[in-house]
Amino acid sequence: MTEPFRVEVTGSNRGNEAVLWSDWTGLSPHLIASFYPVERISDGQRAERWARDPTEPEVRAPITDGRLEATQNWHSPFENMDLGQQFSSISALLQTGAAAQTMMLVQDFVDKLGIAPLTAATQWATSKTKGFEGRSSITKLNSRQVFMGMPPAKLTLTAHFRALKDARVEVEDPLNQLMRWALPQELAPDGPLQQFLRTGDFSLFPSRIPRIIGMSYANMQLLPLVIEFIPYPMTGPRDRNGAMLSAAVEMQLSTLTAIDANDWNGVRRV
Repeated sequence: MTEPFRVEVTGSNRGNEAVLWSDWTGLSPHLIASFYPVERISDGQRAERWARDPTEPEVRAPITDGRLEATQNWHSPFENMDLGQQFSSISALLQTGAAAQTMMLVQDFVDKLGIAPLTAATQWATSKTKGFEGRSSITKLNSRQVFMGMPPAKLTLTAHFRALKDARVEVEDPLNQLMRWALPQELAPDGPLQQFLRTGDFSLFPSRIPRIIGMSYANMQLLPLVIEFIPYPMTGPRDRNGAMLSAAVEMQLSTLTAIDANDWNGVRRV
């Protein structure tokens, strides 16, 4: 069997400290974000809510460039059904007056032939095409948009860590904890059938997904969230033991589901 990928995480963090963070004495607490794992609990009446998992530590860091993006998918289903779209070339000729000019040339040619019925027909066609100049088939009805849904909201930010006393405790331990939350909690080494044959236990889903987390910042609490992207800095200033002295981590988080106005009203302001 191939040797699994290993990352040795050293330092004081053993998963039971209350808070992992750098020393930012003097900075307003409203500028420091808190990240923590959450779990879904029930109040016994089929109502479920997300609450912080007290068995895991909390990571705190000042953040910059924070932005929550909620993308709404609006679409106009009638935009290709109007006459202007179905007959775009003819519509352009009529709207710009090119068709009327063409009909006037045809009318001059027919007048020279002296055929009365044909002359009358071309005169009627010329007058009608002149009426289309400067007109459009677009209306408020056939251009109205319809709501087609939305993806989960995206949250981008940069979390900052620095070391004043202990680089391993103040920088690397918080970073390692964030990485543990972002990665799957456990990936089974074998498929369901192989695991059953090897251990006698059968499960269609033997692996465990990454942790669901929450975030508090200023007077807001956002949960549940998932970490979609987090880079781990490999280069930068380090102390004599090789521990990072500072790090700026650009993270991307996402709400677990799409959110509505009721969800936004439920964002706790503390």
